[in-house]
Amino acid sequence: MTTSTTALPSPVPPAERMVILDIIRGFALLGILLMNIEYFQRPLQALMLGFNSEQSGLDYAVAWLSFTFVQGKFYTLFSLLFGLGFIVFIDRAQQKDSAAQALFRRRLLVLLLFGVVHLLFIWGGDILHLYALVGFLLLFFINASVKRLMVWSVVLLLIPILLIWLGSLAVEAAMQVPEEAAKLQASFAADKEKLLQDIARGDVLYASGRYWQVVQWRMYEFQALYISPALLVFVPTILGTFLLGAALGRAGVFSNLEQHQPFFWRLMWLGYAIGLPLALIYGIYGTEVEVISPSIRNAALMTCSTLANIALCLAYMATLVNLYLHKVRFIGVLAPAGRMALSNYLLHSIVFTLLFYGYGLGLYGEFGRAVTTLMALTLYGFQLWFSQYWLQRYQLGPVEWLWRSLTYGKRPALKI
Repeated sequence: MTTSTTALPSPVPPAERMVILDIIRGFALLGILLMNIEYFQRPLQALMLGFNSEQSGLDYAVAWLSFTFVQGKFYTLFSLLFGLGFIVFIDRAQQKDSAAQALFRRRLLVLLLFGVVHLLFIWGGDILHLYALVGFLLLFFINASVKRLMVWSVVLLLIPILLIWLGSLAVEAAMQVPEEAAKLQASFAADKEKLLQDIARGDVLYASGRYWQVVQWRMYEFQALYISPALLVFVPTILGTFLLGAALGRAGVFSNLEQHQPFFWRLMWLGYAIGLPLALIYGIYGTEVEVISPSIRNAALMTCSTLANIALCLAYMATLVNLYLHKVRFIGVLAPAGRMALSNYLLHSIVFTLLFYGYGLGLYGEFGRAVTTLMALTLYGFQLWFSQYWLQRYQLGPVEWLWRSLTYGKRPALKI
């Protein structure tokens, strides 16, 4: 027999949604697309090489703007929203006297399924599987106070910076010993040569490979990128940002925006004051940073990048809140796209892999960054219109409906 303590609650009705979170989510969706568009035409392992300096003219300018003001900031924003959503989800579920933790685990398992399908069969740059796996760690903080969430957030976000500095200092020390320096230089050269070979192989497969060849290559890329020491950076960064969002949610700053308007004004100005100079430093001096080449200089620049990502993420978020509180109407168009963020995110991958990859139209590598960015903006503009059109007729996006159905074990109403 099912009791009231184990029954799964019903999904949250659309009327109970926080519109500002949908607006921020819709904006984050744009930023993620503007970054991902590069890697629909570039193997994911090229991330290890950093900025693509082979571009010129308008392509270089567009790529640099994205590198400086978009890259890292919007995944951070999306991660923050995930943590904030965790608190909203758990608190609402607990109010209904339900098995909140069991429900959240089911929600994560379904998200993990979506992520694995996306990663293997659509596009290898998936972030959903990481969100789902790291999301299970949030259950250790289910009743944590705002202070505890903030402390853990800061500690976790500092771990990658500390690891980068320790690695760089160790390499610098070893370089002072001639024998060790020669070994390290040979090792770095071999690693880079292997990476360049992988990137060249990926270019060929994405440009002209058959579908199942590309699927197999995605599995190889996944192993190279994720089943590696990089997890020591990915996991603390994602969890730390989750907890930062959870702290904002538990503090209630989004439950009563008007009351917390001074907080958002301070957050906006402080975020820009810290984030813009650091982002510009990284944008100017960090275009030659390669993850595979540890050095004191690279560690300093990557520290600037990490801090800029957090500061500008918070500044962008606070700016949207302030515009919303001042009733600036145009930002409202972002909300429908934010309500359908998962469907729209997956559509990005479907559209651009079919457009660029060899098993689709085969346009891989045919366009520079300026043109592909224009393509991204065009698709996003279409999504703004279509999301509004869809939600005038249906309560949920198609993938959101499936997510809720599998999470709650029953099909919510779809049509309005």
